[in-house]
Amino acid sequence: MYFEIYPSGFYWRWRLKGANHEIIASGEAYTNKDGCLHAIELMKQTTLYTPVYERQA
Repeated sequence: MYFEIYPSGFYWRWRLKGANHEIIASGEAYTNKDGCLHAIELMKQTTLYTPVYERQA
């Protein structure tokens, strides 16, 4: 897996891609590249202990 960052208009975006290059996850738009890279670092800090919550409809 790998993270990919890219400019989109006036914003920066990130995607997490699998070994087959398919998109697994993506993030919101960031006004600067540093903000985008910071979001990736936060994602990297998640662990098996990060809780998952189900939102009720």
